[in-house]
Amino acid sequence: MYVYEPDFEDPKEELEICMNFYRKLVKQLHIWDLMEFVNYLSARDGVEWALEQLGRDNVDLDVLVEIEELDAKLRANANYLVDELELYKHIWRDEPEEYWWWYLDGGKPDGPLEAREVIGETWKVAEAAPVAEERVSYEAQSRDE
Repeated sequence: MYVYEPDFEDPKEELEICMNFYRKLVKQLHIWDLMEFVNYLSARDGVEWALEQLGRDNVDLDVLVEIEELDAKLRANANYLVDELELYKHIWRDEPEEYWWWYLDGGKPDGPLEAREVIGETWKVAEAAPVAEERVSYEAQSRDE
């Protein structure tokens, strides 16, 4: 089960910091590579966490409007994120489905089939890897040799 872990105890501070990252992510959407984008996208999780802690009624209306505008821009670029950046192709997702920004491809919380297959194959290989039958002896050598 996914649980967001804030960097700051104060939800107002978490909201401010995460909004800075989310703002930067959306405004420079086409600059980031896949890994950078995934790291920055988690800032939207922080925004949501802070909104839940504070209660939306207690958040400045201008901030709520900006979140809606950024969300609209992110949704408007869904095709770019899915088809060109291939954001969702190989990531494992366990975020709640309400965190729609992780599911712009229409996926579900256990990740796309390709990611499940890759992870499954990795585990099979790791489980089947042979263990050395003999212990290799270690001999210390002097520096003179």
